Amino acid sequence: MAEENLISFIVIVIGVITLCFLVFDKYPLETVSITLLAILIILQLLFPKSNLPSFNELILSFSNPGLITVISLLVMAEGLVATGVISYVVNFFDTDKNYPQTILLSMILISVAVLSSVMNNTPIVVMFIPLIAALSEKHGIDTRKSFLPLSYISMLGGMTTLMGSSTNLIGAGIAVEYGVKPIGMLDISIPALIIAIPCILFVLYIIPLILPKKNSFKSLLSRDARQFLAEIEIKPNSKLLGLKLEENFIKELDNSNILFVQRGEHAFYPPLEKVILKVGDIIVLAATRKSLELAMQDFGNQIHPHLTKEPGQKVEELGTDLLREQRVLAEVLIAPRSEMIGKDLEQIRFRNFTGCIVLGLLRRSRMLKDRITEIPLLAGDVLLVQGSEKGISNLKNNSDVVLIDWSKKYLPQKRKLFSAISIFLITILSAASGIVSLAIASVIGATAMIALKTLSINRASNAIDRRIYITIACMLAYGSALESSGAAQLIVKNLLLFIEGKSIAFVLCSLFIFISLFTNLVTNNAAVIIFIPIAINLAYALNVDTFPFIVTVILAANLSFLTPFGYQTNLLVMAPGQYKFMDYIKCGIPLTLLSWIIFILFIPRYFNFS
Repeated sequence: MAEENLISFIVIVIGVITLCFLVFDKYPLETVSITLLAILIILQLLFPKSNLPSFNELILSFSNPGLITVISLLVMAEGLVATGVISYVVNFFDTDKNYPQTILLSMILISVAVLSSVMNNTPIVVMFIPLIAALSEKHGIDTRKSFLPLSYISMLGGMTTLMGSSTNLIGAGIAVEYGVKPIGMLDISIPALIIAIPCILFVLYIIPLILPKKNSFKSLLSRDARQFLAEIEIKPNSKLLGLKLEENFIKELDNSNILFVQRGEHAFYPPLEKVILKVGDIIVLAATRKSLELAMQDFGNQIHPHLTKEPGQKVEELGTDLLREQRVLAEVLIAPRSEMIGKDLEQIRFRNFTGCIVLGLLRRSRMLKDRITEIPLLAGDVLLVQGSEKGISNLKNNSDVVLIDWSKKYLPQKRKLFSAISIFLITILSAASGIVSLAIASVIGATAMIALKTLSINRASNAIDRRIYITIACMLAYGSALESSGAAQLIVKNLLLFIEGKSIAFVLCSLFIFISLFTNLVTNNAAVIIFIPIAINLAYALNVDTFPFIVTVILAANLSFLTPFGYQTNLLVMAPGQYKFMDYIKCGIPLTLLSWIIFILFIPRYFNFS
């Protein structure tokens, strides 16, 4: 008995020390987590006859159904991004209509809440940050009053369904391991919405009043102002065919200027008021990279230099090959000793040797005004190129150019749009209807995304955050040790002394506020892993249903409003919003108190604990 108490005490101490390392953030998250797992293995070796989980039981956490579900949903979310599903939603708000700022921002953030309820909120926040930044210039939206509400609302939306956040999935997965009935996809929705709806209204209309003003945002997230020299060839199926040019720019291409229009041997220079575009015309223009990316979606392979002499594969054939694979946009720098120096694109046969298409040319020293195919390349010139994943990666081995890694961007595969939406909807409906569990549905859905080439295997693997996977798995192992060693029961035993004679409603409300504060010191996933075993044992000790306690832990663990490191989206918005730690405190305290008051007033009654 003494040995069992000693082991329980050691496990608790190990958890407290781990918590301190996580809070002070001096070592990488995965380093602390792996060390925790190693210490648990060593402890089991030192006390082989104890109730501590064996090595095999500890590493079972890496195949936890909740964790696998999180990983699978991350892959599916990346599939939606890869096919442009999220871009369609984002572009819907990028409008020229003059909506009032409050209404426009409310529409955007409510959309974020809805999207966050059915997919991981991190890629959603990543997609909406540049949208709000762009709208700040167009509609005068104050970004500093928008980005923190964006993070908060993504959390509140994410907690309303089982698949809305990894916290919900991990909590439900742990509960099943304790013999609790599996939680359905919408089982937590009603109590979550009771808290989320008033809090969303508070975030929309009160939080912006608390945050300080920010007049300018152009320094951090303004659109790339560099202008590449590019060409658009008018083909029989072009959207621009028959267009009468009114100005020196094309409405479909923001941030662009037409330099001239080449028609056979004749060139039309600005002003271009009487020029009507015909088949075979070549528009030579200067445009930002962002404009060219958007134009790729509208004009496809019409944006490329018109090469007449280059032998080998035709651009139509190359374009067809690119459609079969994931297209990537990247920038390459002409190396100082490159053999391309002094030659134009027709002479170097870039497309023939690399399998990549040159879309634009940038020379920093001056603005180019000739045909892109007629300009001899110089050292330091930047080429904007499009190719397959393999083609772009192979440029690293080309000594004539230097691939700028950070410039790589995947282009949406819109021809796979229907497949991605169908897979996602089938996954949600099959899980919501109870035909299969969410874990099974999400694994099949992620596999289908890759098998149907909606998402490349490389991009799918990049969508999985290995740090998060390792951290959650190791914390799950600790949760297992906390339970089997008797440490969880020891904690509950001491908690019962504190709540002796108190009502179940008081216990739930106390548990909620304690976890709401605790989750800001560690990650939300760590909080739910630690407290689910404690909450289940507490419910058993009080001889009541475990479900209200599990829901309380899951909801409270989602509410990481007080610190930037409590939730990943809080960190994402910190730099672009130029927030200080005190901004999170000032906004997080009233929001946390509001959620607690709502919980006190409604949730115990919802569970018949009045």
